[in-house]
Amino acid sequence: MSSENQAGVRKVVHVAVAVIRGDDGRILIARRPNDKHMGGYWEFPGGKVEEGEFVTAALNRELKEELDVEANQFRKLISIRHDYLDRSVCLDTWWANDIIGQPRGNEGQEIRWVDLKELPELNFPPANGPIVTAVLLPNRYMITGKFDVAAELLEKVSYQLEQGVELIQFRAPWLDKGTYQHLARELHHLCRETGASLLLKGEPELLANSWCDGIHLTSKQLQQEGVDWRSASRSGQWLAASCHNQEQIDRAVSLGVDFVTLSPVMSTQTHPGCETLGMEKAAELTERCPLPVFWLGGMQLADQEQFIDRGAQGLAAIGAFWSQTY
Repeated sequence: MSSENQAGVRKVVHVAVAVIRGDDGRILIARRPNDKHMGGYWEFPGGKVEEGEFVTAALNRELKEELDVEANQFRKLISIRHDYLDRSVCLDTWWANDIIGQPRGNEGQEIRWVDLKELPELNFPPANGPIVTAVLLPNRYMITGKFDVAAELLEKVSYQLEQGVELIQFRAPWLDKGTYQHLARELHHLCRETGASLLLKGEPELLANSWCDGIHLTSKQLQQEGVDWRSASRSGQWLAASCHNQEQIDRAVSLGVDFVTLSPVMSTQTHPGCETLGMEKAAELTERCPLPVFWLGGMQLADQEQFIDRGAQGLAAIGAFWSQTY
């Protein structure tokens, strides 16, 4: 497919991308040949989807050609559209599971298995940035709920860490600044024991603290002018934002955040009369967002797979985690 038609209107090249994770958790990447577009950069295996071809069929065709392997199972990860000067590409990205064969560079390309923590340090094409982020992020994003005493907060978070939760937002708007930051330090200590990340609510100066793994911006903070959140953050810290519509998503992208939550997808007990997006609108906004998107609002853990199938990174929730017995 050419990048432009006869009228000079840019066309989108549909590219299927596979992320292969080994039994040891490492990710398979390959280096692009120097004589190709973006030569010398690392990439995830894949290639163009032919007209009328199913994306999973294209993935197995490309995997066989490039690496002499095939996958028995595929799971949606993320779709990203990226505009280069000379072309636009849609990177339709999937986890490739249950691999048949031993990967090798069939086309003479260098291949390498790398730890997750190595991915942000490697040179990928610009369009691959959100894919790397999606690979690093888990599928569950816990938001803390109402608590009366600190012991309740710590016990509930500890229980969810034991259940495998790897990403937590500490939300407690009723607390004063000093109490909030004291509890944040305690929660961070708990999270470090399991390797989980703790995102906080607050202002840019919080990012200077070692016990802050990132900040989750409110929709109001998105509208603040003159705040360079990305420059205030350190390597390895997350920036996230709460979004409710396309305008807010666009603003979050312009600020350089890593991922967003989209809400409310469905009705919640805390906001029973609030207008909801619904599944179709949420899927539409997610498809247009060049960042990983967690769906929030009325989410249940049992429904997570169907949200992922619709393009979501996973689910963000308060009640689905907070109401569980511990």
